[in-house]
Amino acid sequence: MTLVAGVMLAVASDLLPLRRLEWLTEDLRLQLREKWAFVPPTGEVVLLAIDEKSLATQGQWPFMRSVHGLLMEWLGKDAAVRPKVLSWDFVFADETYDPRLDEMFSAPLGKAGYPIVMGAFTDPAATGIWSQGKPAVRLGLTQPLAVPDAVVRRLPDARGMQVPIHSLLDVSYFALLDAKADADGIIRKIPLLVRVGDRVYPSLVLATLMAYWDVNTVGMSSGDAVVIETRLGDRRIPVDAFGYYHINYRYELHDPNVAKGIESVSYQDVFESLASWASFGGEPEPLSVAGRILVVGETATGLSDIGPSSLRSQSGKVLVHLNAIENILRGDYLTRAPTWPVLVLLLVGGLGAAWVLDRKRIFYFIAIALLSLMAVAIAWGLLAYGNLMVPIAVPLVAFGMQQAAITMHKLREEQAQRDRIRRMFSSYVPPQLVRRMVEMRVEPELGGHEDEITAFFSDIQGFSQFSEILSANDLALLLNEYLGAMTDMIYVEHGALDKYIGDAIVAMFGGLVPLSDHARRACEAAARIQERQAELRAKWKSEGDRWPSLVHAMRTRIGLNSGRAAVGNMGSHHRLTYTMMGDVVNLAARCESGAKTFGVYSLATENTVSAAKAAGCECVFRALDCIVVQGRREPVEIFEIVALSPAHLPEGAERCLALFAEGRALYLKQEWDAALRCFEEAAPLEPLQPERDAGVESNPSLLMQERCRKLKLDPPGADWDGVYRMTTK
Repeated sequence: MTLVAGVMLAVASDLLPLRRLEWLTEDLRLQLREKWAFVPPTGEVVLLAIDEKSLATQGQWPFMRSVHGLLMEWLGKDAAVRPKVLSWDFVFADETYDPRLDEMFSAPLGKAGYPIVMGAFTDPAATGIWSQGKPAVRLGLTQPLAVPDAVVRRLPDARGMQVPIHSLLDVSYFALLDAKADADGIIRKIPLLVRVGDRVYPSLVLATLMAYWDVNTVGMSSGDAVVIETRLGDRRIPVDAFGYYHINYRYELHDPNVAKGIESVSYQDVFESLASWASFGGEPEPLSVAGRILVVGETATGLSDIGPSSLRSQSGKVLVHLNAIENILRGDYLTRAPTWPVLVLLLVGGLGAAWVLDRKRIFYFIAIALLSLMAVAIAWGLLAYGNLMVPIAVPLVAFGMQQAAITMHKLREEQAQRDRIRRMFSSYVPPQLVRRMVEMRVEPELGGHEDEITAFFSDIQGFSQFSEILSANDLALLLNEYLGAMTDMIYVEHGALDKYIGDAIVAMFGGLVPLSDHARRACEAAARIQERQAELRAKWKSEGDRWPSLVHAMRTRIGLNSGRAAVGNMGSHHRLTYTMMGDVVNLAARCESGAKTFGVYSLATENTVSAAKAAGCECVFRALDCIVVQGRREPVEIFEIVALSPAHLPEGAERCLALFAEGRALYLKQEWDAALRCFEEAAPLEPLQPERDAGVESNPSLLMQERCRKLKLDPPGADWDGVYRMTTK
């Protein structure tokens, strides 16, 4: 997608919508440069402005040519007021109604004493060179430029040209004012060399500078520069293959409130000043135009030669020529970079950010925004301090397309991942846990990984008898209700169902997604299951003869153990299941079966109880024994989960637990009689009583009484460590 977008936009960069966008970015950069990186003009150029004041005094434009003649006469009288060269950004192509007025204009030009350049323009509709509505019989002072034939052939042929009237041709040079605007109305380049038929003529800018430097010939260098040989060295002016110079817009007219721009004086102010000097005589006051390039042009609002520029929405088009002259005088040339380097850099940067920050959405979007801002800032810096105009619009559009495509791909990938996780785990993970996995973008690793979990095993006491008594249909109904209720309690605590094995439930807490309090949740789930099963027993009993008494006495034994285990999708290529494996899991299973030995229904290891308490678990625990299960060598301390919280303890249970703890301490000291008395006192207070509670066969106090009597008859010896070694699973 990145390659396709890059190639498409590189190819389409010349299409008008993209060109308009690029022009907009260029103009904004030029405007910022004018404000924040201003370079003062050379001071060698002055604009003689046809402004509002001039119109108000002299009347409607164009002025009488006799008025221009008076101005020319006064400007030529003394070196103190005489410019170095005078250029007119106008075309005097037609005679006036009175030839004497034209003579009043042309006569002073012949005596000016400095070069004067008049405007001309190309006209493809008028093949050849025309003046005063007829083919020109002479060109006067102006001669075509001597350029190589190869250059001539490369320049576009304008075919026809309109030059000034005959009387002006003999006393001034003419040059082309051609300046074609782009589609947005802004002139960004002008031809320095203009071909008409087989001849090449200079533009107003080039002719003005040639007159200023007093040179008559120009050269071309490899077709990429116009070379002017001056006394101070060669001036190389970069142009494109068609002889066009790209303007480095820096200046508007001088505005003290914004920045110093091109100096201008009002046509009327100069006229009045020179008129006063001519009338009263004496020494003339030096004018600001003296010894400089003076260009006459329109600035008054409403005149035809006003339009948008790169720096202003409305500007005198004479500023096009003035900026070009200033550029060349200073050697301040604009270089245009190709599009592809910026395009490649941005697209590669976008791909890199997407790859590096694949799982960090907020940082990814910040990186993308920073990349865009950096590209814009660098582009402005290169223009402001290196005169390098870097294309930015097309690269940014391509970058935006790339990031939109990447974002869409990420969204589709994320949605697919969410759907995959939901499908994979919705059958054995609570919905809220699935949502958390999706939000965390956690997908379990295929093949398994090691993680900290609490393993959960449960089994119905004496379930084989249920199979004998109940019909297959009733057994299925009963088991479905039981398993559904028990699984709900597991889900409440964010446990994950591993599997059902008949009536047995295997589950894990943690593993799928990190659960820092997995042990607490497992213990609370075990306590909730016992409470929920008590509710089920009451419900089944309330249904009368629907269920046999065996169902009314149903009880579940639970074993818990915590530690690191292998979890993940395991099995064969035919079938996979998300499960857990390891010694931690085996010990949990042993705790479930070992609960019967101690007359309890929820048994947890020391690892689970310690972790649960550290996580703030409020369950009531009872330390039962230190045992070595069959198949293991290391002893482990086991605890009964007595209740969900102290508030859930039945009456007398708190005293029972205190007596049991005291008796166990005496038991470990081998003080059998004292321990026996504690256990005998605790037995009637046990929460579960064999004769009272259906399904209960024993309890810890009764068990410890029996063990104390046996050890009293057959003491274990002084080296006894108090560990009970189980001989069955």
